[in-house]
Amino acid sequence: MTVAEFWSEYLKKTGQKPEETVYNGELCFEDSGWAGQSQLNLVLSGKKTAIFTPFPSFEINLEKIPVAGEVYVVEDTAEEPCAVIRLKDVKVIPFNQISWELAAQDGENENLKDWQDKQRAFFEEEADLCGFDFEEEMPVVCEIFELVYKSPL
Repeated sequence: MTVAEFWSEYLKKTGQKPEETVYNGELCFEDSGWAGQSQLNLVLSGKKTAIFTPFPSFEINLEKIPVAGEVYVVEDTAEEPCAVIRLKDVKVIPFNQISWELAAQDGENENLKDWQDKQRAFFEEEADLCGFDFEEEMPVVCEIFELVYKSPL
């Protein structure tokens, strides 16, 4: 199914009108294979309700910071549409000031230290790829979302 067909199905099944619901694009978890599927499973189960991205990534890639209310089609690792999420809130917070309450919405870790260690490794890799330096005070874009629709199995 194409993204356009999936979007039409979402609108029809939820009773929303196209002119009242803005489609903001696709979202795919960057990890491929098992890691990407693991992230997707957390989203589909409702355990993952936040995405964390280094602010410099947006600057370097000339991307706008997302805003609350935006709606995205989530694709699986085969780039097939499978869900729709809506951003509830977007915050920019220094990495070292992200609370466990917020970090826990990532859905994977048992405590703040584990989350920081995993995110630090991910952000350092992102920094190397994009050409910026990771710093503990680096601003992070925290996108808090809700799963509003998932494809029937």
